[in-house]
Amino acid sequence: MGNVAKKKVNLFKLGLGLAVLMLLLFLARGTIAGAIAGVEFLSSQEVTETALLDGILLKHEQVVTAPVSGLLQAVSEDGSRLEVGARAALIIAADQDSSALNVFTPAAGIICRHLDGLENILAPGNLDLLDPASQQKQDVKPAAINKPVEKGQPLFKLIDNLAPLTVYIELPKSSLPPGLADKHDWLEVTWQNQTFSMKLREAREQGDRWAGFFTLANYPEAILHHRKVRLTVTTAKLKGQLVPTGAIVYRDGEPGIYLVIKKKAQWVKVKLERELNGKVAISGPGLGEEARYVTNPLLIREDSRVE
Repeated sequence: MGNVAKKKVNLFKLGLGLAVLMLLLFLARGTIAGAIAGVEFLSSQEVTETALLDGILLKHEQVVTAPVSGLLQAVSEDGSRLEVGARAALIIAADQDSSALNVFTPAAGIICRHLDGLENILAPGNLDLLDPASQQKQDVKPAAINKPVEKGQPLFKLIDNLAPLTVYIELPKSSLPPGLADKHDWLEVTWQNQTFSMKLREAREQGDRWAGFFTLANYPEAILHHRKVRLTVTTAKLKGQLVPTGAIVYRDGEPGIYLVIKKKAQWVKVKLERELNGKVAISGPGLGEEARYVTNPLLIREDSRVE
């Protein structure tokens, strides 16, 4: 057989092989589409959008100082709750008779030995007068137990844990998360794995900066011992029957999804509620918890076989 004849035979075999392959792909198209489609049960879900924000706490604080010079012998434990007039410290006076002098609390509150010199400045009553971010922490060391103390030296501070607690948050306008500046909503906040709420009380704008004073509610008591805090704030939340945005298929401008009914894909119209982080909440008839839908309908057509 000549070379020309061999080439013709090879070309024929190649063409025949390609034809058979195309036929097999055509026959298996439904199976392939179904295999890569992905199927899940519709279910009620929740997705959130959070922002990590640094804040400065403004508290009702009262610094208690030593009424006399002497030897500080005792101070109530940090974090103790004391009533008005409770004994909080004991000083052995430095005068000749070395008399013991009890120090009583002038107000109710929580004992805190973490002083920063900003107790009378960063207070909720001073919102109109101050710029919290510009205040610098001062070097204030409370008197040590069993050490000499001078008259007027800070011993501890009392924090009113029943009064409103305010957090100041400042950031560039370009970084302002959606929902943070909404005065109508309580936002969910997490600090050191503890969850509570905050609500915008007052907002300020200066150039490209935005600042907000937020009232905290149901906060953990341990946060009162801090001035600067890092908060994880939930700025948006979406609940309902959620599907990936890629699962939505439009027909004649109407949104829908493919439900899997008797191993076949059937398009049903849905109503799009809201979208967040690649998920969309849908509603409509026939969308019960037992319904199965196609998550990746790229190759799916009506009545495609889907397992």
